[in-house]
Amino acid sequence: MIKKRRNNNNKHKIDKRVRPRFILSLPLEISTPRFHLLTRTKNISCSGVYCEINRYIPLRTKLSVAMKLSFFIDGKKVQRTVNCPAEVVRIDPPTKRIFANYNVGIVFSEIEEKNRDFILQYVHQKNLKEAKQLKKMYLELKEMEARLVELEESHPTAEHFRKVIVRAVGDLDSVAHILDYEINELKNLD
Repeated sequence: MIKKRRNNNNKHKIDKRVRPRFILSLPLEISTPRFHLLTRTKNISCSGVYCEINRYIPLRTKLSVAMKLSFFIDGKKVQRTVNCPAEVVRIDPPTKRIFANYNVGIVFSEIEEKNRDFILQYVHQKNLKEAKQLKKMYLELKEMEARLVELEESHPTAEHFRKVIVRAVGDLDSVAHILDYEINELKNLD
């Protein structure tokens, strides 16, 4: 999947991402023979990561990355460190802040199929868990709205709470179906 996207100069850039990216913060080790960095991912796919680092690394720099992933399969905790060679394909300079960090896009240059599958399983399981948590919070908010209607009769402040909750539930109602869709899609991937 190659998409066009606009950069700050209104010029079109070709987006070469072919795998979906997931916003996820994971511990990440980056190393070359000259340095070793510890950071966290900003997003991840089974073909690379995007992260923030405190030093400049030139484009096309070859490096090694390592990520420790763990999740449950059939009720058993599975842990694996994914190590693979990678390459810097994007580096965004810091903004005008002093001591700002660089945002770096790193593509896995060689990744074993089992590690690629493990990353996908990890991300899907984590996203499914979080989508279910969001859905649960949404339903709890709807229940709170109903309880506040009852409290309104006996407590004057309950009306203000209810109005705020009603607005929040109204806003969430328009996007709650997206969570249902996401949960179904993620379940189908398992």
